[in-house]
Amino acid sequence: MRAFVAISLIVAASAAALPAAAEPVLTGTYTQNQACKGNGNDPKKLVKINDKDVVSNFGPCTFLSKETTGRTTKAPATCKSQSGEFDVALVFTLKDDDTVDFLEESSNYKSVLYRCPDGQPGK
Repeated sequence: MRAFVAISLIVAASAAALPAAAEPVLTGTYTQNQACKGNGNDPKKLVKINDKDVVSNFGPCTFLSKETTGRTTKAPATCKSQSGEFDVALVFTLKDDDTVDFLEESSNYKSVLYRCPDGQPGK
């Protein structure tokens, strides 16, 4: 019985040490449809993504949930604009070149987000 308990503890500890499937890292500041220089000459319309929301010229949008499959994250969200609140379905796909394909499903609005260098928010 002791051997069984000891083996069970070793197996449990080994499983806990395995890394979880990596979720795409979307958190950051981006420019739309052009590379971010991060030198203060980037467009004023930046996209800022964190774990809870995305802020852009589209409006501040709060994620209601997020579901990640591979490198794609789908996030239904509620956005606020001057005319009120509205619901959207956002899709972010992380590409190998560290850009993010962005799609707002209901309007078929698409853009490519270019990550700004760390510490350089594009101003």
